[in-house]
Amino acid sequence: MPQDAPAAALDRICASIRLRQDPAAVARLIRELLPAPSPDEADRLEGAYRRAWAVAPAPAAPAGAGRQLAVAGALFGTVGGTAAAGGSEQVARAVRLGGREIGREPGTADFRDGRLNREGRAAAGLGDLSKRQYNKRFRLLRRLEAKQEVLELAARERRAATLAETGLLSLLDAARPTEDLGTACLIAFQAARRRCDPALTGWLSRRAGRRVTELLLARLAASPTTDWWALAHAHPVREVVARLTEQQQGLLVGRWSAGLRETAALLERAHGRCSIEPTAMFARPGDDAYAWNLAARAWNAARVQYLEVLEALGAQEVLGRVCPGQVAWLDVIEPESWRSWVGDRRFREIEVWAGLPLPWRVLAGAEDCPAELVERVCRRHGVDPVKTGWTTGRARWDAPAGRLTAGFVDAVAEADPVLARVLRGRA
Repeated sequence: MPQDAPAAALDRICASIRLRQDPAAVARLIRELLPAPSPDEADRLEGAYRRAWAVAPAPAAPAGAGRQLAVAGALFGTVGGTAAAGGSEQVARAVRLGGREIGREPGTADFRDGRLNREGRAAAGLGDLSKRQYNKRFRLLRRLEAKQEVLELAARERRAATLAETGLLSLLDAARPTEDLGTACLIAFQAARRRCDPALTGWLSRRAGRRVTELLLARLAASPTTDWWALAHAHPVREVVARLTEQQQGLLVGRWSAGLRETAALLERAHGRCSIEPTAMFARPGDDAYAWNLAARAWNAARVQYLEVLEALGAQEVLGRVCPGQVAWLDVIEPESWRSWVGDRRFREIEVWAGLPLPWRVLAGAEDCPAELVERVCRRHGVDPVKTGWTTGRARWDAPAGRLTAGFVDAVAEADPVLARVLRGRA
């Protein structure tokens, strides 16, 4: 089959990432674009696109504020037209410009004491604006500020879900994450694989996916144009991260830690909205169980990948100093039935979670939680810390553990100064 022009082929494979195509479609596209595949390579690719794959739905996108911004554009002369999507940036701009136009300070939400009286409006040059019209604009800005907070929270939740799903891929250019076709093929296929629901995808499909990943990685190892830095964001295995420079390796760890920190902030927010008892993880009246479980699911999935990256780099010493634990789900069930519902095995892991410091306090450096503490708490409750993923990821081949160098920690500081400060302070 004639090959596409390089730029067109690169655009096609990169588009499959944005369109969330399943591994079968991506494998079929790679079969078309791959130059001179061997019979074994063609057989592996065909095996992947003949299998059934269950792609999980995309993280929900927040609803915009287009209607509210359209009203703001009609009421405030300085706001003007805005994008129909009405994201948090457009809302913040409208609040800032609209507030400046009516003399309202940002964050002023008190309808009784925050408004200007007649003399204040006259002093602000709003003498021609009636009290009713002024109140209308004040209320709109107050609602827009509340909407801005909702949009920012939804965006943070979406970033956390994306980190748990496809790792650091979202930090690359969405239109073209790399300029190398072979690298783009593996990035696209790995993104498609990781978007599949493992509970609904059969083992034959998973095996076919591993075989395709292995053949693409072998081709990249023989190519002088491979973009290893971009690939490390989507497939940070030992064979990939070993080809990075020390500065890139530290920066990769810092980016993962910064992403985990944002997810931990969502956990902290949800924790404040729930009356959580660590050894009795069932929802009580008034608890925001949805927010907690959403953040907990994203945290646990991203944490596993973070541990895998450290193991692939041979940077287990980071966990020796900072090893935040897993987070237990909040079950929506009758309290009397909860203990029999979770069973003995899960209850032991809940006791481990209850015996460790909270993850957001660990990442902030407020409390110590080295891997040695996690192992000790696990042994106390009869839990294997390795098999259950408390101190290790799912990497099949770990790099030999090495010492953290000053250059590595300096590179970590570029993306996550807090982690770098903790590593230096506990050296």
